[in-house]
Amino acid sequence: MAKSSKQIRRSAAPDKTVRSIKLGATFDVAALIVAVLAGALVLGLSAEARLWMLTTLAFGWIPVGIWAIGAIVMLRYWPKLVFRYWRWWLGSAGLIAISVGILSFFIIDLPLPGLGTLYDARLGGLWGSALAGYPLPLGVLKLAAIAIVTPLLMYPKWIGAHYFRGMRVSGIYLWLGIRRTGIGIYRAVRYLAFRIGLLLNSRQRRRWMRQLGRALNQALSARPGRSVAQPNGATLAMAPGVVTVPVDSPPWDEPSDLDGADWEVADPFASPASAKETMPVMPPIKSQWKLPSTSLLTAPEPYSVPQSPLQHMARHIETTLADHGVTVEVKDIKAGPRIVRFGLVPGWVQKRAAYSKKDGSTAESERSRVKVQSIITREKDLALALKTPYLRIEAPVPGEALVGLEVPNPSPGKVPLRKVMDIQSFVALTAKGGLPIALGEDTGGSAVVMDLAALPHVLIAGATGSGKSVCINSIVASLLFTKPPDQLRMLMIDPKRVELTPFNGIPHLIAPVIVDVEEVNPALRALMREMFRRYKLMEEIGTRNIAGYNAKAEERMPYLVLVVDELADLMMVGGFEIEQNLVRLAQLGRATGIHLVLATQRPSVNVVTGLLKANIPARVAFAVASQVDSRVILDTVGAEKLLGKGDMLLLNNDSPKPRRVQGTLVLDEEVDKVVEFWLNQQGPPLPVISIEDYEDEAAASDEVDTQMVERARDLALRNPNLSSSFLERRLKIGRLKAEQIIELLEEEGLVIPR
Repeated sequence: MAKSSKQIRRSAAPDKTVRSIKLGATFDVAALIVAVLAGALVLGLSAEARLWMLTTLAFGWIPVGIWAIGAIVMLRYWPKLVFRYWRWWLGSAGLIAISVGILSFFIIDLPLPGLGTLYDARLGGLWGSALAGYPLPLGVLKLAAIAIVTPLLMYPKWIGAHYFRGMRVSGIYLWLGIRRTGIGIYRAVRYLAFRIGLLLNSRQRRRWMRQLGRALNQALSARPGRSVAQPNGATLAMAPGVVTVPVDSPPWDEPSDLDGADWEVADPFASPASAKETMPVMPPIKSQWKLPSTSLLTAPEPYSVPQSPLQHMARHIETTLADHGVTVEVKDIKAGPRIVRFGLVPGWVQKRAAYSKKDGSTAESERSRVKVQSIITREKDLALALKTPYLRIEAPVPGEALVGLEVPNPSPGKVPLRKVMDIQSFVALTAKGGLPIALGEDTGGSAVVMDLAALPHVLIAGATGSGKSVCINSIVASLLFTKPPDQLRMLMIDPKRVELTPFNGIPHLIAPVIVDVEEVNPALRALMREMFRRYKLMEEIGTRNIAGYNAKAEERMPYLVLVVDELADLMMVGGFEIEQNLVRLAQLGRATGIHLVLATQRPSVNVVTGLLKANIPARVAFAVASQVDSRVILDTVGAEKLLGKGDMLLLNNDSPKPRRVQGTLVLDEEVDKVVEFWLNQQGPPLPVISIEDYEDEAAASDEVDTQMVERARDLALRNPNLSSSFLERRLKIGRLKAEQIIELLEEEGLVIPR
């Protein structure tokens, strides 16, 4: 029987529905594949997209992505089920939020390549940190709130009936538990205080407690060897059975990366001073002062020098010298923050070509090396070819068979103080109990760390704006980060009144920053009295230096650092007496723990005298105006070709030639944070070191030298308007004695009174 048209349409309808469903499913799969490929392409080509993905959710994208894909599929094919079971979708969203919050409790602690910002981030990203994050108790409370609120939103009537009653009962029992615990702690503390008070009433019992404390200290200190992993991936190996709490460690209840002493360090970045100079290790001590964390400083930004411009410059150097008949080959390229050093190997010159002898044999050709002087004489040609006036040639490089050509870096960078303080050599030097200072990085990008106790004094010179004040701030900040006030005291002199005065108030200072030049000589005389007092104490106990004294004595002797920002102003006013006092401190101060940091912006022979340079072997030269100034500081030329802004030449006993270093950068805001940290900390009272001048009474009671008065009379006969300052300069005496002689000459009528 033939089918009607109506029946034909009905039978054809299911076929059309199936075809449409298949077509829609095929389109959905194709769209999903295109979306995945597009997302992968965007993430592969766009660094911003990868950075956004890593910083927003990080590993939290896994649960969020699964939930989102499930929601899209349900909305596409079964939308009615989504609205019917909305409670389950709400509950699953709460679980996803809790899982992302839990991920935010963890931090990536491995320096994996390519992670970038995620290296310092959490596994849950910024959104996960907003859900929970740090601190941990607050994050747990946030997740607990999500876990409590989500069921309330799903079943408000069923849960609400019993929810508030349970909260009330739980709160009552919690309060009773806290109250009873507090009463028990109070009674236990009161009983222990009573017992301790009975023990402290007897002198014999106090002595017994001190002996018990020493025994416990030795037992806790003798721990087996272990290794400490540092943030940069290096490992510090500690020898077994050595002291594990250094002098400069924070209190024992504070975790510290500096925990340990007698480190065995294999560090490629170690400076020659830290490698050759061996200082005695201080015995352990428990300090009641807390050291600041390096988190107060700005975190260093990732920095890398592109290699293609450097290779192009290397080929350009070879071509330029070849055009002038000098054959060289660039064998080594080291890129620092501001300077790139090209290592040039002199080529060969054809001295005699091969020729035929009379007997028919052939003589070989002779060659000779290119002379180093011929490379040095082409300095200006190289500067013209490289389009830079700042070019320096070091021939040869110490320890290498190369001619060093130093050129400004086309992609310069900075050296933050935290970058140098976080390296392994600085941490190891701190653990040994010295005075570590972070100076900067050399031309190869290696950190330069010195021990002020081993130098033992530093002279810094440079023109205005060359980075001299920033270097002083870096040295002082390095000491403040590693030494508490009971192990380091400072005396600062700042005639300019602006550079060192921000440090006023910190507990390390034995007196406020001296800004009046007239108060400098009494302060220096007080330092010499302290120095001789320390020598007497070391003589009584039978030791040679401060490290040996602190190892035997009960009362420890702190280091004492004198920081002078402008030496020229002091020499102009004080003259010979100030120079004599500084030289005396430089000669004898090292053994007693007294060290000098002197700086000046006028490096002339009247300021940086030969006697002062002979006793201060470590010198730092920043950019100066002429070769004469460079010779005054370093006894050689080179400082006049520096770039400024922290570019320096460092000279010490470990190197016959100056090393080029880019100084560390510490901002004023960072200095303010460190000063604020020490101002807000209250510690135990410190021993007083007085800088008052006790010479006035002693000098008043002494009789004036007769020979000195006779010389003054001869001067007064030629000049009746004689002044005390003139006598100071001519007779090389102090201010007080000169005034006494002037008063005596006025009484005799040889000098006109003023």
